[in-house]
This record gives sequence, structure tokens and C-alpha cells, in this order.
Amino acid sequence: MTKNSFKHSGTLGDLIYSLPIVKHFGGGDFYLHLDQIDYLSQSLYGVKAPEFHSGRMNQRDFDFMKSFMEEQPYINKFEVLDPRSTEITHNLDRFRTTFVNHPGNYVDCYANTFGLTDPVLQKSLRQTPWLSTNSPIVECDIVINRTKRWVPDTLNPIWNEWRDNNMEKRSVFVGLADEHEHFQKVTGWEIHHAPTSNLMGVFHYIAGAGTFIGNQSVALSLAIGMGHKDIWCEARRDLPIERNECYFPQQLGIHYF
Repeated sequence: MTKNSFKHSGTLGDLIYSLPIVKHFGGGDFYLHLDQIDYLSQSLYGVKAPEFHSGRMNQRDFDFMKSFMEEQPYINKFEVLDPRSTEITHNLDRFRTTFVNHPGNYVDCYANTFGLTDPVLQKSLRQTPWLSTNSPIVECDIVINRTKRWVPDTLNPIWNEWRDNNMEKRSVFVGLADEHEHFQKVTGWEIHHAPTSNLMGVFHYIAGAGTFIGNQSVALSLAIGMGHKDIWCEARRDLPIERNECYFPQQLGIHYF
């Protein structure tokens, strides 16, 4: 029996959306190919990587992900790829040649890349939770993550409605300190920040909450991947909603605003 070995170059959310395929094929060893984002962007698309991706998926990102990845039962180990000595059976970076203008979420994109085209199977891949934890952190009913990118220029009024309903008192913010500061500045919320040292910590907070609110980010992909029952996604508006990588219209509990 061939031992599966998977490799990906990132970014964080892209990698999370590849995991249903990893699980479908029975799991195995997973390798992160470091420092490839700028090269891939230039070689495949002829443009520089966006500022927020350039230089990413480095050793620091690997360290940030490691405990989370190895918590998933179908990941035998998570290691840095040495392309000179490691044989790969499933190159997940193959999805990159198909995702440009792909109409829909990235789980379907990965499925198509690996010839998994049966509609029933694709529905199962995208709707069956592929992330799990036995250690949720139950601190607040609502967990929020809002990055500075992929958000509309004009603040959606729903943030003001939620603030006026005192939702900020029942919420905790996960993410970087500057993201928390920026979120409070643009929304007028006063919300507790829960510092996390790694991705597993972020995931445990999301898993312990009754509601997750966020924009297109790795935190959102975690909520979708665990099959969270109440997700509010602030979708990017610079392209049609059905073109968003996080668009899962058939998954119960996801609301887009």
C-alpha cells in the first residue's frame, strides 16, 4: 500500500480548503514547501504576489500551523518539505492552474483538480466537516476575526446594529493585535482581544463559540471546515459573491453580508 504524502505551498486559507481532499484520500504525511508564494505568483500569473501574501509561508508560518495540523487525525505528521529527498504522491499546488476565475469555493476547485467530479461526492466533500478538536475554548458566545483585507470600503451597517445590541459585550476578537485595533477603530466596538500564539489557539476559540463573524481569512476557513452552525461572513465585493473562495451556499448556518 502506497503511503500518501501531500505538499502545499500555502497560503493559510488555501491550505485549509485542501484538507477535505487530504482526508478523502486517507490522509498521510503533509509537507509545507516554504518561501514559494512570490515565485509561484510570478511564474504562473506573471504578477507580483499581493503585499499581504508576499514573503509568506515561511518558517514562522510553518511553526504557527504545526500543532493545529497535527491535531487533525488524518495528518500523520506536518513537516517542512525538502524537495530533493521527499517523494510527493499528491501535489496540492496543482489547484493553482485552475482556481483563477473558478466559479465557486476552493473545495470544489481542489476536487476538480484531482478528478473528483461526481456532484454527490463534491457535495459531501464541502459539507462534511473536515476539521476537529477535543479542546474548544469556551470564553464568549461570539468570536470575531476581521482582517484589513478583502473588506468593503464602506462599513456594512450591520456592524453598527450589532454594536447597538451590545453584542460586543458577548464577543471576543481573535487575530493580530493590529487587526484588533483596526477593527475597533472602524466599527466603534470595544471588544476584548484574545491573543493566540498559534493557529490551534485560534481554532479552539472558534470551536468553543456559538457564533463566528469574520471576513475572508484563515479564521473563516477554520469555521467552515469544522462545520460551525452559525457563521456570518462579510464577503468581499470586488467580484461576484459566487466567485468568492469562501462561498458555500448549500452549507446550513452560513450567512453572507
